[in-house]
Amino acid sequence: MIEKTIPGKEVEKNKDAFQLIDVRTKAEYDSGHIEGAINIPFEQILDNLDKIDKTKPALLYCRSNNRSQIAKLALKSVGYDFVYIGDGVIYYDYKLVK
Repeated sequence: MIEKTIPGKEVEKNKDAFQLIDVRTKAEYDSGHIEGAINIPFEQILDNLDKIDKTKPALLYCRSNNRSQIAKLALKSVGYDFVYIGDGVIYYDYKLVK
């Protein structure tokens, strides 16, 4: 499945339109994340569905988009239709908060 990644500039400009989910490790998240993002490591995504707001499209991001793709496939497999990938933090200089 190849789908367009939402550019980081668009993510930052429209971050209120999405539920931002950082699928990196807790240590990576704690070192800096997009403001408003929640942390659900990709391998724990299906165990934390109760933390995902189904009323907003989910936007997943990680370091390089690999873990985001895995998490997206997992969410799609259980019926989440509006799941997007944002640029990984190595591809876009997000304004990260701690």
